[in-house]
Amino acid sequence: MNDRVSLPLAVLLVLTCGALAFFIYYGQWFPPTLAVRFTLAGVPYGRMDRLKFIVIGSSLSFMLPTFVVACLGVMPRVLPIRMVTLPHRDYWLAPERREATLNRLLYFALWLGCLVQAFLLSLWIMIRHANPPGAPARSLDGHTALVAVFVLALVTFVAVVSRAFAKPR
Repeated sequence: MNDRVSLPLAVLLVLTCGALAFFIYYGQWFPPTLAVRFTLAGVPYGRMDRLKFIVIGSSLSFMLPTFVVACLGVMPRVLPIRMVTLPHRDYWLAPERREATLNRLLYFALWLGCLVQAFLLSLWIMIRHANPPGAPARSLDGHTALVAVFVLALVTFVAVVSRAFAKPR
């Protein structure tokens, strides 16, 4: 592993530990049933048992970013070159550039994992605020903005990756 992936790996580990710590710390104060599904207007309409929410949320926070990094950053190292989808694949995966390209893919995969983890953690925090202890569930404020920011960040990420793997002149 090269030094370039140290920062996104550290950020991903901190975010993942933060997400797991969130469930460990706040799990005791969740109401017995939580509102976890909301309409587009933020009105709660679906409920889930506290323990189920903690198990599913913490599992998702651990597994989804790990899956993203594994699929985009690790799998290209073990798959045959013909199975790797990449703009200008033949150029970037030529023997003289292959290792640098695979390291760059891992770098981008780790940052995408950070983006997914930050989105999940923000969502868990919003659900926590929508379910105050000892009170009925409130509307989920800001969820549309959160999704819009996440989608905008994904579009920006795809543009950056596409530019990074454009064929040099």
